[in-house]
Amino acid sequence: MAFFKFAEGSAMFDSTPIENLFLMEHLSTAPEGCLRVYLYARMLALHPELGGDLAETAQFLHMEEKAVYDAFDYWERQGLVRRLSDRPPTYELLPLRSDTPAVAVDHSYYVYRDFNASLQSLFGKNLMEPHDYRIANDWLNVLGYDQEAVLKLVEYGIRTSRSKDPKPRSVFERMNRQAALWADRGCRTVGDLERVIAEQEDVYPVAKAVLKRFSLRRDPTLDEVDLVKKWMGEWRLTEADILSACAETTKASKPSFAYVDAVLKSRREGGGELWGELTQTLRELDSPQAQPTQDMLERYAALRSAGFDAETIRLAAVQCHRKKKTRFEELEWMLKRWGDQGLFTPEAARDYVDRMRQKAVQVRRVLEESGLERRPTMGDIALYDGWLAHHDPAVIEYAARCARGMQMPMKYMDKLLEAWRKEGVATVEAARASHEAAGRARGPSTGGKASGNPALDYQQREYKDEDFGDDFFLDLDRFKEGGYTV
Repeated sequence: MAFFKFAEGSAMFDSTPIENLFLMEHLSTAPEGCLRVYLYARMLALHPELGGDLAETAQFLHMEEKAVYDAFDYWERQGLVRRLSDRPPTYELLPLRSDTPAVAVDHSYYVYRDFNASLQSLFGKNLMEPHDYRIANDWLNVLGYDQEAVLKLVEYGIRTSRSKDPKPRSVFERMNRQAALWADRGCRTVGDLERVIAEQEDVYPVAKAVLKRFSLRRDPTLDEVDLVKKWMGEWRLTEADILSACAETTKASKPSFAYVDAVLKSRREGGGELWGELTQTLRELDSPQAQPTQDMLERYAALRSAGFDAETIRLAAVQCHRKKKTRFEELEWMLKRWGDQGLFTPEAARDYVDRMRQKAVQVRRVLEESGLERRPTMGDIALYDGWLAHHDPAVIEYAARCARGMQMPMKYMDKLLEAWRKEGVATVEAARASHEAAGRARGPSTGGKASGNPALDYQQREYKDEDFGDDFFLDLDRFKEGGYTV
């Protein structure tokens, strides 16, 4: 059953035809007042005897005369109405679309019909005026923007307006100057605008903050914005770096962006050799495009003052990058751990790596013999170092075999080796005798054997340096208070 239909007999009365094309294209976007005026105008066009003038139309629709006038102006911009005279204002309705030559002139009446409709849709119920359309057309015809770029400009103007309900006049007047500045920079397309707007949103607030430090209440110039772009982009400075330089402008009678630029340049070049070292370190840590900030330079200088060789810091950066730890703070954390172990020179660091790799091979074998299939931790290595102070490596490996099958093999080994130390056990034979004697002393519950675990008979694996990679060079930054985390 149809959703709507004429009641019986009702279709015989007069009606005002409205094209479905109008409903499809304008019903959802046209302001309410404009729709009322257009529908009433369609009826008046069929019944001129009912029409009067603009005032009578406004009175009938319960609208202000200016609102009715603006509505006709809106439809004129949409290409559906043509003005015939100004005093008094009279209009005629135009067909929506047609490919017939008879109405071709009507469709060329207003070149930017669809463009103007898109502009108006951005403002919703707030109607654009001829003044606003003239500015938009100037952006197209004088400044050289394409239509999509103009729409992008207006969208940005609305989004950055301080008003909750921005009016067209205020948006166009504010953006008109900005449009000219951006056109001078070669902006023509929506892609150009998207790039410059992205820069603007990052850089412009910083430029405003600098002006505020100067106690100046104005917008930054294009040249000033470009300077801030250089500081933040090319020099990789933060807003805090830039504003800290503003403090030095108190020495100048007239503080300016040029003075701040000189201060920042002096700071940057004043780092001298340290700046180059830090640049290289950051490239190893992060990417070839990495650039130091003033804050990083100061922290790097602190590391060098603490005694770290530049090559040691660079090597640490290489290792951090391999472990996907690319923040400068993570590099500092690793170097602090190295400093605690006296690894200030590259030779000391490399020697430490070699020693750790050798121990890693031994500890990995001990873990496997105890039944643990995992990578050694710093805690494991610390235990192993303690055992080596009193026992031969072969005795430690035998203790690992004895611990196989225990719930906590490493703790069992630690207690077992401590007992052997007190007994003066120095060889594998003595360790085996002690362990078997302890097994017999425990009685029949274990069958009088030191260990009834057949898993002790297995083929041992041979380990090479590549089995461990750089772990004990890299993973020092995982060592926390109370132990090492895997």
